Amino acid sequence: MNNRFDYTSDFSKILELSFYHDFFSDNRLVDIELIPDIETQSLIKNYNLLQRKRGNTFIFLKNNNSNLDNLVFSGPVQFVFRLKFNNPLFLNITDIPFGYQQKINLEPSDDNEGKLHPMTYVDESISEPFDTNGIIAEIKLEINQNNEFFGYEKQENPSPAKKFFARFNARTVKFRYNFYFVGKQNDFSNFFVYNENTNEQYNTFFQRTLENGMIVFSFVLDEEIKMSENYKQKLYLKKEDEFNKSFNKYLSQPIPQNLKYESEEKIFFLENFIKID
Repeated sequence: MNNRFDYTSDFSKILELSFYHDFFSDNRLVDIELIPDIETQSLIKNYNLLQRKRGNTFIFLKNNNSNLDNLVFSGPVQFVFRLKFNNPLFLNITDIPFGYQQKINLEPSDDNEGKLHPMTYVDESISEPFDTNGIIAEIKLEINQNNEFFGYEKQENPSPAKKFFARFNARTVKFRYNFYFVGKQNDFSNFFVYNENTNEQYNTFFQRTLENGMIVFSFVLDEEIKMSENYKQKLYLKKEDEFNKSFNKYLSQPIPQNLKYESEEKIFFLENFIKID
């Protein structure tokens, strides 16, 4: 006869922190860590809380069998967390100041809707210089103002969890394609870019010399575009040549690694480099 053990857990959610980023197709920012400061670590331990992560949401659970209805636990409880961005290209894709010593301050806004920033998205108004390399966010929030979770007599229906969120906006850029020849050919006069979505043709190219000395013929798509995992643009490089009418090169979409800021124009360019054989 086998012994059978039944395990039951009696936990309830008290806090949810969710993070979104519209660069991603599913709008969820998942490559992050939530790190409590020293005081918050002590609170989590003393209140016997569990921290869990599900996708883009951090969940805090209260053990309902703990003796948290004691008056000792009554009153507001303040948490401070550090949000760590693990994506090394987070700054490239995010519409905030382009600085690698930066802290974003996230706190509940006055609209009482759970937002951790005053505007629609996190923006430079809540960003400040930081003395450590990298970019982090500091989150400060308070729960249990009305003893809804701790310091009250047990209720049949627990109070709903407090929910907070932050939304990050994708950076706006212009696509810049840079074409270069392999070999001695350098006549670019017969080439043009074709936009399959709009049936438009572009032949406005300009020659420039890169920092490494390479000469390229550049084309800038006039449209400003929000960076994304996937783009709708379908561009091709074609050539007006009676001897080579079949020339048709698909222009792959630029990747976040190739972000370049031009201070004179005050524009972020997302670049791609295309070799022409």
